[in-house]
Amino acid sequence: MKIKTIISALVVLVVFAGSFGVHAQSGLLSVEPLFEYPKVPDQLTKVNMRSNYMVLHLWDECPLDKEDITNVDSFRETFSDFVSFFVLADYDEVEKGVKKFVDKVAKNKTNLNSVLGFVDTEIFAPQSRHWSDDVYTIFAKALLDNRKVDKNVKAMLETNLQMLANSKLDTQLGNLTFVNPRDGKASLYDLTSEYVFVFFNTDGSVDDSIYKLRLNTDVATNTLIKNGNISIVSVYSGTTPDAKLEGEPENWYVAKLDNMQQTYDMRVKPTLYILSKDKKILAKSPAVSQILGMTAQMKAALNL
Repeated sequence: MKIKTIISALVVLVVFAGSFGVHAQSGLLSVEPLFEYPKVPDQLTKVNMRSNYMVLHLWDECPLDKEDITNVDSFRETFSDFVSFFVLADYDEVEKGVKKFVDKVAKNKTNLNSVLGFVDTEIFAPQSRHWSDDVYTIFAKALLDNRKVDKNVKAMLETNLQMLANSKLDTQLGNLTFVNPRDGKASLYDLTSEYVFVFFNTDGSVDDSIYKLRLNTDVATNTLIKNGNISIVSVYSGTTPDAKLEGEPENWYVAKLDNMQQTYDMRVKPTLYILSKDKKILAKSPAVSQILGMTAQMKAALNL
């Protein structure tokens, strides 16, 4: 089996969960409907057309802009239903529908605050029902375009959007300067291995320690490092004391990065990125069992 095939298989397993609307679920709570949903015209027979209609018109009869919605559970479930229609709708229509919804709800501060919470818990958080960077980006851009949204909220949205842009698959990771340069390798871009594993450390995390211990003690992983097939870079916050870095494996590189959690996507922990030789992001946060399975297959394929 070719090495790229092994990597590609892992990427499919890890990446697919973040695709557009893949986590769509609805009706998890038994709540009263917030309002009666509109009836889709009979002449709209294609699935995407019917979904487009619901995305554009679901909230037409709801007085989001005039009345505080006090039944937050019903509001949340209706919002969840709204997002669930995105899966089969056309992207352009989703953008229009979200902008129409945001422009309406932004006229009522109470309802807007509820929606801001839904966007975070239902779309942005890693355990959310509709976890999707694409959907979050659509909402964030619509909120940024609205003059009624608070400037502090906009600053947070801009930070998150930049973080997602920095961490997007097939995007080149920024260079990292090593605190333990060796063999002429002083930074991430000096590495010439086919693949690079970049581990982002969270202070005091037991899960991080276990993940790293399993990587460090794995025979296949160490064989591939010795053979020059992979490199591992362990990244710490810029404020981490140097003494804490001394316990890292001798065959790993170590770097510090200011504002690490604001710069790169670390929502799923432990956080490890797989980079290609040209330092483009191939996968984010695979389970350690997936990594060890991949390195075992690579070692076998290379007859090492």
